[in-house]
Amino acid sequence: MSKVIKFVEKIFNKMIIFKTGSRYLQIFIILLLSVLIHGCSDTANNQIRLPSTELYHQAMVSIEDEYYNEALKNFEILVEEHAGTRLATLAHLKMGDIYFIQSKWEESEISYRQFLLLNRRSHLTPYVLNRLIALNYEKNHYGVFFKSRDYDRNMEPNRKLLKEYQRFYLLFPKSPYLKEVKEYHSRAMSDLAEHELNVANYYFSKQAYHSAIGRYLFLLKNYPGFPHTANVAERLIKAYRLNRQSELADEMQWVLDSLRERNLLAQHDTSEE
Repeated sequence: MSKVIKFVEKIFNKMIIFKTGSRYLQIFIILLLSVLIHGCSDTANNQIRLPSTELYHQAMVSIEDEYYNEALKNFEILVEEHAGTRLATLAHLKMGDIYFIQSKWEESEISYRQFLLLNRRSHLTPYVLNRLIALNYEKNHYGVFFKSRDYDRNMEPNRKLLKEYQRFYLLFPKSPYLKEVKEYHSRAMSDLAEHELNVANYYFSKQAYHSAIGRYLFLLKNYPGFPHTANVAERLIKAYRLNRQSELADEMQWVLDSLRERNLLAQHDTSEE
C-alpha cells in the first residue's frame, strides 16, 4: 500500500513541476490519494485493536489493583469495539460495580440497567437487582439527594427501592441475596417513616396542625412497625387538641391507653420540643 501511495505522489509532483495533465486528472489523483491514505489509516487501526479477552483481562487486573479509571477505559473500549459479544455485555455490569465503588450512583444505575437490557435471563440478574436496590439506598444517604433539613429531603430513591424490592421478591424468593435485600428494604421503610415524622413535626412546630394531623395519620397507617408509634400517637393527640378536635383526641387517647394496657405498644419518652 505504501508503494502505491509513493507512486501516486511521484506522478502528482511531476505533474505540478511540468504543469502537465488536465485539471480533472489532478483532482482525480488527489481524491485517490486521500482514499488510499484513509484506507491505510483504517488498516492500521484494525491492526492495533486488542481482542475482547485481552481488554477484559486488563480491566480486571486494574480492578484488583484498584486502578478503577484505567479499568473503566478498557471496559469502554471493549463495549465500543466488541459490541454484542458476551464480554462486552459483561463489561456493563463491571462498570456498574466500579461506579458503585466510586459513589457515582447515576452512572452505576445506567450501567446495571444496560446489562439487564442485554441479559434479560442472565443468572447474574439477582445480583444486579440487589445492587440497584443498594445504590438507591446509598444514593439517598450519601449522594446528591441528601439534605441537612430532614423535612424537605427527597425520598424518591427510597420509594424506588421499595419497587425494586417487590420485583426482586417476586422473581427470586429463594435467592441468596434476599437477606441483604430485606435489610435494605427495612432500612428504607424506617427512613421513610422517620421522614414522615420529621415532616409532621415540622408542620406541628409551625402550628399547621391540620397538615400535621394528616402526616401523623399517614405514618400510623402505612408504617405499623415503626418503633416510635407511641410517640407518634401522643403527638397526634396533642395536634387534635390544639386543632380543637377534642373528641378525636379522646378517641385516640383511649386507643393508645388500651394498647399499652395489653403491652401491645412500647412506652416511649415523648418529652420533646
